Amino acid sequence: MSGKFFDRGCSPVFFGEGIMTERRRRKEWNGIERPDGALIRWAAGEGERPLLLVPGFGGDGDCWGTAFPRQLFAREIAPVVYDPRGLGGSTMGSSQPSIALFAEDAAAVAEAAGAPLAVLGWSMGAFVAAELALARPELVSGVVLCCGSADHRRIAGERPALFRAILDRSAPLGEPAAALTEALLPASGKWSPTFRRAFRETLEASFAAHAEGIREQQTALAECPSLEGRLASFAMPVLVVEGSEDRLIPPGEGEILAGGIPGALLRILSGGHGLVYEAPGELAGAVAEFLGR
Repeated sequence: MSGKFFDRGCSPVFFGEGIMTERRRRKEWNGIERPDGALIRWAAGEGERPLLLVPGFGGDGDCWGTAFPRQLFAREIAPVVYDPRGLGGSTMGSSQPSIALFAEDAAAVAEAAGAPLAVLGWSMGAFVAAELALARPELVSGVVLCCGSADHRRIAGERPALFRAILDRSAPLGEPAAALTEALLPASGKWSPTFRRAFRETLEASFAAHAEGIREQQTALAECPSLEGRLASFAMPVLVVEGSEDRLIPPGEGEILAGGIPGALLRILSGGHGLVYEAPGELAGAVAEFLGR
């Protein structure tokens, strides 16, 4: 999800001191030119345990907010972040959009960052991370699938109105932004009206500024292949993380996903689809424990 303004306590941070603090803790942004002409912008934090962070729908390298990267740094984990093609500082290429293409971009970042390394994919990024791990296992030492599922189309069929609003390429981009806002809000209602409005408006502005990239992600996500027939093929340790109040991916999907992967671990955290914002410490702790096994 796009989100350049999130922090613990649900207070917006608009490209301010919080984001810049995290940027100062990372190396300078780098660029990778892809065979189809796309330029992928990426940056690596300093540390001995790199973790490639794969964003969800509409998210760029800053979508992780400030608290989650800070919690990772505190546990000596160095986030490797990047802007997917068409978002942030990355440019579009000539290839047809697909989860496999996005995984190839992530693989290029992993190689540049010094693979093998651990990978965390959030939401749509969980499908990308899974594809990366399955297609290029030599690059991935471990994978965390956060707020994902084994079969996107099945989930979309169970929640047609919500996913229609997110994936309809003919609708104004304000509609998927509004739908994601509703999906990401914790069921407890702890986010204030001011934050809800800021959340939605920032998503709308980001989507409008990167319309082509968002439309391509809509295409790729709508055609996302199922993982169910490939789950037994993971060749590295896997951690599945689920939010107990997730409004986008129904609770219980994490158990289905983990149940199909030999040896996979499952952690259920209190919160919704936006665990990186709601429970940054708990999520970072679960990741650190997994990487330390």
